[in-house]
Amino acid sequence: MHILYLDDDPRMESTLRRIVRRHGHSFEFCTSIQTCKIAVLALTPDLLLLDLGLGQESGLDLIEWLAITKQRIPVAFLSGYGDDLLDTAQRIAKARGIEVRGLVSKALLANDLMPLLNPHQPLQPLQPLQPLHSPSIAPNYTALSHSEVHNPPFDAELLAERLKAGALEPFFQPIISLVDGRPCGAEVLARLRLADGSLLAARDFIPLAETANLIDPLTQDLFNKIILLRERLQPLDLNFLSVNLSHFTIEEPQAIELLQTLVTGLDGCCRVQVEITETWARNDRQVLRDFAARAQLMGASLAIDDFGTGYASLRNLAELPFNFLKIDLSFVSEMFDSIKAMTVLMAVISFGQRLGLKLIAEGVETEAQRDLLFRAGLDLAQGYLFGRPGSIDLLEELCSQSQFYLDNGVILHSLK
Repeated sequence: MHILYLDDDPRMESTLRRIVRRHGHSFEFCTSIQTCKIAVLALTPDLLLLDLGLGQESGLDLIEWLAITKQRIPVAFLSGYGDDLLDTAQRIAKARGIEVRGLVSKALLANDLMPLLNPHQPLQPLQPLQPLHSPSIAPNYTALSHSEVHNPPFDAELLAERLKAGALEPFFQPIISLVDGRPCGAEVLARLRLADGSLLAARDFIPLAETANLIDPLTQDLFNKIILLRERLQPLDLNFLSVNLSHFTIEEPQAIELLQTLVTGLDGCCRVQVEITETWARNDRQVLRDFAARAQLMGASLAIDDFGTGYASLRNLAELPFNFLKIDLSFVSEMFDSIKAMTVLMAVISFGQRLGLKLIAEGVETEAQRDLLFRAGLDLAQGYLFGRPGSIDLLEELCSQSQFYLDNGVILHSLK
């Protein structure tokens, strides 16, 4: 492996050369961005060790050059500026399509650098972004994902036509207990079947429904279809079904009546949980307070969704009767990439636990993420590791296989 190192401090050359050559790699040292560019063009390195502070220059200038010239060279940042700057630099690089293999502190040089230089351990990205699936419980979710998202030209007239044709479908994404792997809930997500058989994701038609005054009939249709599935949902032994309500719906006087139809329709089958996004929760707190209180009185529970992405989180939790807190997937996906993200994630978990809330981690895609969340005391998780949104058929399959493992004394997705 050929290592190229950029640092304006020539004293670092001998130290790095000794460490790198000890592992059998070739090494080239540059003290300016210009000489580094020349070296890259002459012999493409397998890894670029990049110091951020270069006197009048900045290592971020080289990142910009790598992106502009489409040099697909993995980098590792090496800096004495501390974790905050390293974390920010990593985000900048990734946003420009540069693969970041590691963050190396000069204070911990030998310790941080060794994993990147071990010839018996091929370099890997800090955290794979592709979703991983468990073949034992969700064999059909991967195939579903290829047809799930569709982005055709779409307008209010076509949306109204498809709704009239009964093309709205409820999809279910399982919410898993991290203690035993049992599906104990599911989030209901709306999908729209187009005339060609493809599916439109909620993000591609819900905003249009809101502006075209179609969101209330759409929500009523979705609730009715969930209720029609009651006989199939009953044997799954789910604790709750989670639904999203648009703020346009919540602001309407008939919102409680609309929710009541679902709560009554699923009575004796499972509880209804209403998810309210954190960004909406800061809009009209009086309206939301009234809705939340009435929803709880009728037997529904409330979850604050996408927690950590808004600006009024603490006030919302203090004033509103939330039962669940859903940790935004951005913190989960970055937990191993960013020290800051990990710190915030642990703080949110501790905060939620002190308030007596049930915590749900969104966007769990890897076993490493799941295991860390379990050790941190999290109750529930949702994400591609356990299953993508799918039809009632797939939810039934997941629950039946989960029950098979539990009946046979095997904890699904054993947690170490």
